[in-house]
Amino acid sequence: MKVQRLRATLGPWALCLIVQAASAGDRPNGVVGNTLCLNADPKGVLGTYALIESVLGTGAVEAPSDGVSVPNRPHIISMPEDSFVGPYFSFLANEPNDVNLDRLTLSEGGDRSRTEIKIAPSAGGVHQPFKAREGDTFVYTWRFKISTDMKFSPSFTHLHQIKAYGGNFSDSPLITFTPLSNGLMEIRYLGNGKTNSATYQKIYTVELSQLRGQWLDVREQITFLNTAGRYQLSIIDQHGRQVVAVDQSGLELWRQGADHIRPKWGIYRRHHSTLNQNVDDSVDFANFGITRGMQPDSSCR
Repeated sequence: MKVQRLRATLGPWALCLIVQAASAGDRPNGVVGNTLCLNADPKGVLGTYALIESVLGTGAVEAPSDGVSVPNRPHIISMPEDSFVGPYFSFLANEPNDVNLDRLTLSEGGDRSRTEIKIAPSAGGVHQPFKAREGDTFVYTWRFKISTDMKFSPSFTHLHQIKAYGGNFSDSPLITFTPLSNGLMEIRYLGNGKTNSATYQKIYTVELSQLRGQWLDVREQITFLNTAGRYQLSIIDQHGRQVVAVDQSGLELWRQGADHIRPKWGIYRRHHSTLNQNVDDSVDFANFGITRGMQPDSSCR
């Protein structure tokens, strides 16, 4: 553990965060230097949701469909060892039965469903210093795999979001990974102060055929500034080929009035009749890393 570097990087939080990260096999969970790691541990004593919230904070899991499904069931499952990533999380979505945080079914007027995890807004916990504030630079790393037969809404299905917490402009995400029914995944950006999600910009587009059915390795680096933000993204496929490369400066990557900005991962999509009906779609995630600064102390792998 790099104690001096941790103290210098995290300031007053350092003393409470010099902890030994618990492991999921040989993959860490918790704080490792300036990096917060989250790995699935299907043999652990905590259980999937408790493990996630022990790292990302109380309220990190948004799975409103668990209690609506018949019978009730979890929508995030810890899966056993994979030869490429180790244990992993499988996120499930079922159309048209799943719901959003309002818990309204489609027949009751609900228009979308959500199963996501995030850095929680709750106070305390090891996740606290990993909330991005104005002027911070963060690196987010993870792996994900889209099932080969999953269908996507023509409107949106977000698998990753960068969102503000607090302030008047927190509803709209700054960045999303958005696969669509047209066979493309868009990297979308929505500048500060925008209230209409239709005004987003596409900063990169990639064919889903290049992504499906394999583990994708993501490194996302963001400098959170109001008018001089910088967004860098690399996605490498399982064969070592770079399928997405973005480096854009001069972006509005801070929401005025926000308390902090944090990442979200999962399946958040609008209902549509062209989605698979009464069948579980899935996206798998593994090896989450959240780093304050540009040089992670751990790969979380």
